This record gives sequence, C-alpha cells and structure tokens, in this order.
Amino acid sequence: MNTFWTDAVASLDAACQQTFGIQVTYIPSMANRPDLYGKSISLTGIFDDAREMVTLMGGPGMEAVVPRPVLEIRSADLGFTPTEGDEVMVDGITYRILDVQPDGHGSIKLVLSRNPSPG
Repeated sequence: MNTFWTDAVASLDAACQQTFGIQVTYIPSMANRPDLYGKSISLTGIFDDAREMVTLMGGPGMEAVVPRPVLEIRSADLGFTPTEGDEVMVDGITYRILDVQPDGHGSIKLVLSRNPSPG
C-alpha cells in the first residue's frame, strides 16, 4: 500500500479523533474476553447516536434506512479487535456492539444497539 496515502489517512483520523472524539468506556464480555471480564477500558471515540445505515431487505427497491448509534475508534487505542456482544458506555448509556467494521487503515466502526434501561 502507498505509504504516503497510509500516513495521510492516519493523520486525518488522528485529527478527527482529537477534534470530535469523546471519552468512552469499552466493556469486554465474559463470553468474548474472559481474561478482561470485569475490567473497563477508557478510550477516545467519535460517537454518532443516529447514523443512517442502509439495510437491504431482499431486492431492488427494498432498502430500509435505519438510524443506528455508531462509535468509531482507532484499533491501536484498544489493543485488540472489538467483538460483537461486548459493550461500550457513552455519556453514561450502555450500548451492545452489533457489528464490527474495520476500515483497513487502523480505524474501526462499531455499530451499536442501546441496552434497555434496568428496572
């Protein structure tokens, strides 16, 4: 891969994280990471509580636009690959990871679902 391009993307990602990023907490699940269960990891991510995601429902003209919360993080900040079923806490609200989408340049998009409030 072109080193110039890779460096440019990494520089842009770092600037976006610095400008738009907020502190979030990553919470590994017992099933996925028993070695880290009960520990929370603080990192910076870019959160969008209602990004429009297109879901194909079966054929042409059958697309549905569904708003989903999304968190973008840098893989180096976490130190391991996120896993579906783990959780993240953003502004005191816990979300379950539904899908993990690496971009191939060191960033990862986590598609989330808000956990129901207890009680």
